[in-house]
Amino acid sequence: MSLKTMPVLFFNLGGEMLYILDQRLQAQKISSEKCAKVINDIIRTMIASSFVEELFKHQVIYSRRAMRAVFDRLAHSSIMRLNTNSMDKLFDLMTMAVKYQVSLCQRPQEILFATFNHLDSLIKYSTNDPELNARTVALFKQFVAQYAQLTPGQFQLLRATLLSYFQDQHVRVSIFLKDGLQNDKGRFVLPLVGTVPLGVEVPGAIRIHREPASTLNFKCLGTYQSFNKIPSLDIGGVRATKLGLNIYSTSSSSSNKQQNNKSEIKQTTENKDGSEGELSLLANLLGTASSTVTGTLKIDLFNDHYLDMEPAKEAASAPLTKSDSGGIRIDVKRGDRSTLLNIANDFGELSVNKEESVSKGEDLLSLMDTLDSD
Repeated sequence: MSLKTMPVLFFNLGGEMLYILDQRLQAQKISSEKCAKVINDIIRTMIASSFVEELFKHQVIYSRRAMRAVFDRLAHSSIMRLNTNSMDKLFDLMTMAVKYQVSLCQRPQEILFATFNHLDSLIKYSTNDPELNARTVALFKQFVAQYAQLTPGQFQLLRATLLSYFQDQHVRVSIFLKDGLQNDKGRFVLPLVGTVPLGVEVPGAIRIHREPASTLNFKCLGTYQSFNKIPSLDIGGVRATKLGLNIYSTSSSSSNKQQNNKSEIKQTTENKDGSEGELSLLANLLGTASSTVTGTLKIDLFNDHYLDMEPAKEAASAPLTKSDSGGIRIDVKRGDRSTLLNIANDFGELSVNKEESVSKGEDLLSLMDTLDSD
């Protein structure tokens, strides 16, 4: 097991999360100002100096439960609020995208170039904030310093560690199914096309070196091309791989059409009775009243079937309905006590107060320490 896997895993998952959020926010016609704020707030928390310092320490890779909790907190470090179902699907989609990229690596070093593609995107997302952009550039240079000199054997161990982490995860993703990249059992279909690694010949010949030397040619089942350029380690350079690039940008228009064809969701009337007052009091006691602060963005990210799956965690049996804003409304008139308990658990797990924005990195770091000690 490689002890240098955590930064690679975290920033590849983080890059995929930004791709998904950016595409889904645009598909739901969220204003560009709010989209930029959500993305920049998440990047700022993701690259907090204390958190990155801890992340780059040699350590055993975290469990999937721990990584899920970290990204849950990370996704809610901005003005955005996701319901549990959306967060479950978001993490599953991130996970399957990175698993696909690791599976498709034709040589272990390609993992590094896929990571650089994700880091390039972080730099592009933060161009409207010079201070944040400078920090993402510094992170890129730190990756180059830490990983560029690894041997092929070390990269192979790193890749094996990642594959072990993703083992037995077979969530079916509609975008992969549509493109024929995944079968109905959730397993990836590896393509027989693409470029071969640098220094490797295109398949099609067998050389026999014993006397008399000869060459046997055969017809290759796949279509491959040679690549003769050394992959760049510079920001925005040519990586010789498309792994780690944004695969959702090409599906934005079709997603928008699906969104427009959906019928409007009936709005649930809010009632100012005693049950709602009790829920508000509970939120205040839990320190989660920030969900009603002006500027908070409640989103149901996946209301157009991005995942061909049952929700990873079924919603509680409480009387929940969707509002026209994409958030979740509770019919408090029914007086279901279990609703308050479920919301209490969600509040305790997901809330991030705006006053704590200065120490979000430290908050994320303390969460990782807590999970690590469990």
